[in-house]
Amino acid sequence: MMAKRSGTVDPGMLLWLLRERKLTVDDLEDGLYHHSGLLGLSGTSDDTRDLVRDARNGEVKARFALAVFEHRTRRELAAVAASLPEVDALVFTGDIGWDQPETAEAVAGGLGVLGIAGGLSRAREHDAVISPPGARVPVLALRSREELELARAAAR
Repeated sequence: MMAKRSGTVDPGMLLWLLRERKLTVDDLEDGLYHHSGLLGLSGTSDDTRDLVRDARNGEVKARFALAVFEHRTRRELAAVAASLPEVDALVFTGDIGWDQPETAEAVAGGLGVLGIAGGLSRAREHDAVISPPGARVPVLALRSREELELARAAAR
């Protein structure tokens, strides 16, 4: 699931929209690329920071959009894990790693089948292991340091 794009959709739904709702191909493309994802589900924002805030304030559509996002994130992580010999760690960065402990908890807490446990620490002052002590698969919150990577690339 993306901010404004649909991600995976049932191809039959696309045909139904074209035939039954009489959408043009251009309308369908615009909807799939600019009005779907988090924005389409919430009806208000494509930014998880806004949606977390709104969900905390009781906005049902924001909570729904986040629930779908969390589910799809778990689904994709499980799909990737199926191709690995083992899962060494789950790492959260960016907004989810630092400012949205509820989202990180919802994702990690639903991955018990992979040996990942919920009950994450909400503290996010430094790079840290945030999973409970003794967790089979550690969960970490790390700063992304994108500016450092840009500087390294520029120095090459």
